[in-house]
Amino acid sequence: MAGDLESADRTPVLLMGDFNAPSHLDWTPATRTCGYDSVAWPTSVVPEQAGLRDSFRVAHPDPVAEPGVTWSPVYPTFTGGYGHDSHKGEPEPQDRIDFIHYKGALGVASSAAVVEGAPTPIPNHKDNAWTSDHAAVLTVFTLSQ
Repeated sequence: MAGDLESADRTPVLLMGDFNAPSHLDWTPATRTCGYDSVAWPTSVVPEQAGLRDSFRVAHPDPVAEPGVTWSPVYPTFTGGYGHDSHKGEPEPQDRIDFIHYKGALGVASSAAVVEGAPTPIPNHKDNAWTSDHAAVLTVFTLSQ
């Protein structure tokens, strides 16, 4: 993305998706998540170091007031697997792991973590209007010059 990022003043750049890791902007002394005051998650630190901004945190700078959880509307508890079956049934960390990072002549008008309806947790999820195990990030940008 180096070339694109260098030209972001002419053509804005978006980097978005499911990063499967939280943000260092959310794991702060004020949130004290999972017993940690802060964690420099590379999946959020590296985009920031490249000059990208986290659209959700631009709109909502306080992670205590607006956590923006995207993981997971249907997994409130760990269902097992990944070699950690001894933790089955424990609370699943609820984090913001889906992002829209941007660089360039854009302003953030609004940003939210969204789902359709009120998803029922696994295993009773078959009738959910929202079919993903993640909430989506919806950011409305304005163009600036």
